[in-house]
Amino acid sequence: MTIHPDTLPFFQELAQNNNRPWFMDNKPRWEAIRKQFERFTQELLDKMSVLDPTLEGLTAKGCMYRIYRDTRFSNDKTPYKTHIACFLSSWGKKNSGVPGYYLQVGSEEAYGLTGTCNLGGGIFMPAPASLAAIRQEIFYCPDEFLAILAEPAYRRYFGTEFFTVKKLTRVPKGYPADWEHADLLKYKDYCTTHTLAEGAIADEALSDRVLEIWRASLPLNRFLQRAMEEVKGSL
Repeated sequence: MTIHPDTLPFFQELAQNNNRPWFMDNKPRWEAIRKQFERFTQELLDKMSVLDPTLEGLTAKGCMYRIYRDTRFSNDKTPYKTHIACFLSSWGKKNSGVPGYYLQVGSEEAYGLTGTCNLGGGIFMPAPASLAAIRQEIFYCPDEFLAILAEPAYRRYFGTEFFTVKKLTRVPKGYPADWEHADLLKYKDYCTTHTLAEGAIADEALSDRVLEIWRASLPLNRFLQRAMEEVKGSL
């Protein structure tokens, strides 16, 4: 299965006409795109739930983001996002701060993501208690964590660095600055990310490709989930 063929043309046009009159005139196009993406997300969710039981009970609709931008605290007052996205998140929370699996298709750069199709896993903007728990788990189990990052599939899709909006310049307080793996503790986000070529979006095997990439992030997600078990109830 793949997404609606009008997805990229629609968002490219929306980026040039980001206003309510244009959107309302083209709303039937958007509804067709949204409904196909919901079916696409449901297929992904059904298959990923078998591999990651923390996704059980989620619905495709509950995993999808609205197209409407929150402009309250932004200088950019354009009303619509120029991408469509879903987040299959652990513990049933469609928000940042919990491990999950993300897919974004469109023409917008968000948090430094570029290209027309970005996807990956891990955790984005964890709460302070969650971030502390993750760093502690890495410090206590460095060999296990490094083995995850060294997996061939992981390296193929995600390389050697995490996607993060900010990385500390110093080792976090409470950890030895001379620890050989201290650089792993400096991240504020532990996200994997991979960019697909535009041609892959129209491929009927797109869902299989997305699942293949998400599976490569599964060991990392399991590590993060375990690290956060003690703070789970407060999230």
